[in-house]
Amino acid sequence: MEILVRAVYVSSAPPDTSEHDTVKFLNDARRANRQHDVSGLMLYTGGSFLLVLEGEPARVDTACETIFADGREKRMILRETIEEREFPEWTMGFETVEPLEAGRLLGDASLFDPPSQVARIAPEHAKTLLSIIGRRRWQSDRSGMFRAIRRTTKATAASSQNGPQER
Repeated sequence: MEILVRAVYVSSAPPDTSEHDTVKFLNDARRANRQHDVSGLMLYTGGSFLLVLEGEPARVDTACETIFADGREKRMILRETIEEREFPEWTMGFETVEPLEAGRLLGDASLFDPPSQVARIAPEHAKTLLSIIGRRRWQSDRSGMFRAIRRTTKATAASSQNGPQER
């Protein structure tokens, strides 16, 4: 059985971050994660990015080291061993969530009031929020509301050649 880890961290977005900057970062992250078999999800809320990376320990640690070397303010929230990936389909999924909505999803609308509170999110809140948004994104994608960028793996390629299979 393969050993897997999940790393969750929060990063402040520079005030001058544009949509173009975010798209470039996502494209770079997706390319690197695909190459290293790392999966994940990034949320933008309240001027901060909340990210989760999953995969083999050495590969996730290398991805984190690269990300933490870029000079932006970041805080590792947790790193834990996991039995399976929660986001196996995405090299790096992405969603924007308003702080009020994020708080409501966690059962406390004032949790991120002011929005800068996202930078001090507790580990359990971070995991729960990422999980909720990930499930919601997956369900939306499956219903055809939008297309997510999928991971390319041998298993995915083989299953598409052999026709659809049940999950």
